[in-house]
Amino acid sequence: MLRLLVISSVIGLLYSSSAFAQLYGTNTFEFQYGNLPYEENTDLTTSYDQLNLFYDQGKISAYGRFEHFLTPFNDRNYFLLTQKRLQYEDDHFKVRIGNFYKTIGRGLLLRSYDIPGSVYEDSFYRTRYAFNRDQEGVDISYKNDWIEASVIRARPLFNPLPPNFKPDSARRPDLIEAIESDFYLTEDLSIGGAFMRSRSDGRDDYRELASLMYNYNLPFNLQVYGEYAFDTDIALFQFKEEDSYALYSGLNYFYGSFGLSAEYKNYNQFRLGSGYNDPPSLIKEHTYPVLNRSTHVLSTANESGFQVEGFYNFEDGHSVTANITTAKNEIARTNYYREYFLEGYYQASDFLSFKAFVDYATDERKGEENRISAGLITEKSFNYEWSLALDVQFQTYYKTAFSQNVENYYASIAYSTIPDVTVSLVFEATDDLLLTDNPNTFDIEDETRTWLGGNVRYKINQSHTLDVFAGKRRGGPACTSGICYEILDFEGVELRFTTRF
Repeated sequence: MLRLLVISSVIGLLYSSSAFAQLYGTNTFEFQYGNLPYEENTDLTTSYDQLNLFYDQGKISAYGRFEHFLTPFNDRNYFLLTQKRLQYEDDHFKVRIGNFYKTIGRGLLLRSYDIPGSVYEDSFYRTRYAFNRDQEGVDISYKNDWIEASVIRARPLFNPLPPNFKPDSARRPDLIEAIESDFYLTEDLSIGGAFMRSRSDGRDDYRELASLMYNYNLPFNLQVYGEYAFDTDIALFQFKEEDSYALYSGLNYFYGSFGLSAEYKNYNQFRLGSGYNDPPSLIKEHTYPVLNRSTHVLSTANESGFQVEGFYNFEDGHSVTANITTAKNEIARTNYYREYFLEGYYQASDFLSFKAFVDYATDERKGEENRISAGLITEKSFNYEWSLALDVQFQTYYKTAFSQNVENYYASIAYSTIPDVTVSLVFEATDDLLLTDNPNTFDIEDETRTWLGGNVRYKINQSHTLDVFAGKRRGGPACTSGICYEILDFEGVELRFTTRF
């Protein structure tokens, strides 16, 4: 870890000493003292550091990411250059070599992502690292007033495996080669398409796929988008059970303070390679903890459905949002997912606001029926100098696997001095047998399980932030930008220091 801190210090000195150096970066250092629940070693000490370096000089730029993980277990430790990129860009051309992010269309064929600030840890490998899915190879693109085109040859990252996994080639088991183009026929209409072929390691044959897409800005503030991706050996738009295809379409409308969106999906046998594609899930993404953990996870093996969302913003600062989502899976048996969500925001004054939500859902594939969730968040500001926020949430559903009516509770209170310090206390509880039972015993524990933890965030200045957590933190699924991953439970103390230079 000292090596990364030294590198950060040297780069910072170089940057501050030369007005001409276009050298900058970010660093995240995270230290933990504690462990997962039910572990014998409760005072495990680990540290993780991520250093991102950027260099810009005219039309040429370079990037590198160093990651370092240190534990008492030598087989988990690593210090690696996990990403590197060289790029040239002018008014028309962009050439990238190394690690980069690339999405074709809306992700039906290929989607890359990086979750900023995320640190991922798998319960099996127990190694922490940045959570992303990049491409490693070359990407060449060209654009002018009427066309955008790109060619890519790369290996997508299979991110469940940590950076020190051996052999390293197992982390990029697929080779993709693709070409994509978009033609702007008018200012409001564009059409495009893509062709891609991929091959998994150990196989000689290529899988060939293509996609067609369009985007049209219609009169009366209407916008429509559609994309259809498919294996090239199927009959187009037949949607047969044995075919591989993915169809996505969306419509957006707004008028004044009112907005409406509607989306449709139909995916069948469309998991590509190790899973490097990620079509739109059309599932409402929630920031509320009780709902975020219950998010329905898309299955590209077979899923169809739609999502409709509308909102209205009132003149006094109030707003209301409603969402309806449905999905159907037909894998071995037919399973349905339905969700109805309503949220309201009320601005009582310049210093007092209330936000409330109610949600009803049934997810047959997860075995959660009649899921009812509700929450109330109120925030009081005192002359814009400091504020108090109270967040209370409740959820209940019937879990078919245990024939149990599960109850989840969440509450937090936060004190903030604007803009430097935030202190919060978070309490959670559940009687879910999957979480109350200790896996290390033969008995089935069914007493309500609780978590209590405190957080302190101190924004030292515009470039440095310190976060400290102490207590027990509940894990579970977390979803950001349509990407869901598992966060592990933690009991102990965690310190995170982030800096920009």
